[in-house]
This record gives sequence, structure tokens and C-alpha cells, in this order.
Amino acid sequence: MLIIAFMDSGRLRLQAAFNIGSANEASYVAESAINLATLALLTQREASPTGETIYDGTPKFCALDRALVALAVEDEAGKIDLNAARPELLQAALLGLGLSERKAQEAASAIVAFRTSPTDATAQMSSTRAGGKPTTSKEGLFETIMELDQVSGVDPTLFRALLPLVTVHSKTAGIDARSSPPALFAALSGFPVEAVRALAVQPYPNDLNRSDPRFPANFNERGSQSAFLIYAEVRLATGQTIAREAILDLRPPSGKQFAIREIRRGQSRYADRLRAIIAANGAGVPDC
Repeated sequence: MLIIAFMDSGRLRLQAAFNIGSANEASYVAESAINLATLALLTQREASPTGETIYDGTPKFCALDRALVALAVEDEAGKIDLNAARPELLQAALLGLGLSERKAQEAASAIVAFRTSPTDATAQMSSTRAGGKPTTSKEGLFETIMELDQVSGVDPTLFRALLPLVTVHSKTAGIDARSSPPALFAALSGFPVEAVRALAVQPYPNDLNRSDPRFPANFNERGSQSAFLIYAEVRLATGQTIAREAILDLRPPSGKQFAIREIRRGQSRYADRLRAIIAANGAGVPDC
């Protein structure tokens, strides 16, 4: 029994070590893919300073160090800036996502209140109401989209739906329709809620016409292509999968070439596609 217990313990320890090693390998590959995308964006900026290339998040699949990578670049100007967006834009997007008019108005007002309420020296953010939301606004701008979780009226379902559609880095009151996430473009263009939800689940490929006249002209604002979200999802031959997101600022106040504003864990988007490519032995997949 002692021998069997020892062998069992050794096997479990070996498996745990293997899993940790695979996770680290996948994480390093994701970071490498993000670095390659950063270099490509810097090179493209030098080659085309007018910003003719549109980065709408369309994924490309490539191989990197014996791993498969789904890599996508999203222009943050195509998303709703939580700090700059007008209330009517927020409300229109929420209506397009399927909220009732009352709930959309309440949620839009709560987001604006969260970022703009006057300072109250006696208010403490540590105090909370039922449901874990703060009893007062932040009394300052959103620093990350993750702070949406603290906005009154934004439940977990709405929080998850909004995350891919919002930013705090574009600093514009409108959005660039050319690079807007497909679900957001459809929501603002008056598509049926079912179509919007389908695009949220599977945004690419799509047949959206970015010149669709149904998209409100008063919300359309050409972006400066100064901030991007780089998404990298990695799958190893062992089945280990990891997703990373990085916010790249190409015009930081420091005057440097670029700055990484955030690096966070991402949600898997292309697991099925990556599994299918591995099953086909990576046929036709180029190197990153």
C-alpha cells in the first residue's frame, strides 16, 4: 500500500509539474505574439502615418514555436469610451443589445454618474449596498473597463456583454464605424436583437457593410488610431490553451514610441477553430 501510495503521489506531482510547464509555455507564446503584433503596428505607423489600415479585430491564425495562435488587433476608437461617450450613445447601444428603454436609460445614467458625480468628502467607496455595488460613484474617470462591474444596474450578464464593446482609451465621444466590433455596429444600426447576439457570439466572418446608412451619423467619429487592443489566444499540441489581451498606446504622454497600458487574461474566442486546425495538422497555417 505504501509503494502504491508513493507511486500515485509521484504521478500526480509529475502531472501537476507538466501542467504548470505547459501553462507557462503557452503564456510565453502569447506574450511573444503580442510583441510581434506591437512591432507590426509600429512598422505600419511608419509606413502609413495617415492610418489607412483598418484594425477591426478580424483574427488571423498562425504558428509560433510549435503552437497555434489566434491573433487579432482591435482599434479602440471603434468602441464606446466609458469616460467620453455621450449618454445618448450609451443608451442606444444598450437598447440595441436588448435592454428595455427604462433599463437602458438607467444603466446609461449610472455609467455617466459613476464617472462625473461631484466629490463628497464624507463618501467612502468601501461602503456598499446590497449586491456589492458601491453606494457612491467613483468620483473620477474609469481607469479600466473592469470597473463597469461596480456600476449600479450593471449585472454580470450585462457586464460580460459590454466588455468587448467598451474602452477607456479612445478619448472620443463617438465611435469609428470602420473598426467598431460587429455586435456594436449592428446594435447601433438597428439590427434585430437576435442578429446582434449572434454577432457577439461569432463576430467573424461577417458580411457587414460599414457604410450602412442605418448607422447613426451623429455617433460616427473618425479615430486617430492611437490605442489598440491586441488579443492572442494560444493552443499547444498538449491541449493547453491561454488567452491574453494587451492595450497598446502608440502616443503616450511620455513621448516614447509606445506604452502598454494593460495586460489581462482574455476569454477564449477561437478554441473550436484552433482545435480544428490542430486536427488537420496545421495545414495551410503560416508562421506568425
